[in-house]
Amino acid sequence: MNQMKLNDKKTFLAHDFSRCVAKMCPGVVRLEYHLHDDGDEVVIIRCADGSTRRVDVTGLNLQQSVEIILETLNGEVA
Repeated sequence: MNQMKLNDKKTFLAHDFSRCVAKMCPGVVRLEYHLHDDGDEVVIIRCADGSTRRVDVTGLNLQQSVEIILETLNGEVA
């Protein structure tokens, strides 16, 4: 994925979608997007109780990233 698309992905996941998730899921404080030197892309779900969850979004487009984050959150709630 080129740098422009990665920046768009980071902005969407860490800002726009993060705000939506925080409103939808009261226990979630925010999402953080991290691009590691080896190319791995990880979203950290930060919760109000201090816990975190890692979601691997390497190589996924925005829709796929949103879906896997929501699946992770739904798995936590279920």
